[in-house]
Amino acid sequence: MSTNTKNQTNRILRYLRTGRGITPLSALSRFGCMRLAARIEELRDAGIRINSRMMQRNGRRFACYSLA
Repeated sequence: MSTNTKNQTNRILRYLRTGRGITPLSALSRFGCMRLAARIEELRDAGIRINSRMMQRNGRRFACYSLA
């Protein structure tokens, strides 16, 4: 895992710990993360419980992740 990837994962975790949810679009705009699902998988592999909820807006489906 590259330093940038680790940094993104840590920043996403800190964001989730504020109680907010994160979507792929918000991860891209806030953290420059184009692979949010991969970062979420890394967090889950580290034992962090994360909920995922499917949403739909403007005919597009996407996941919203939050801490369990």
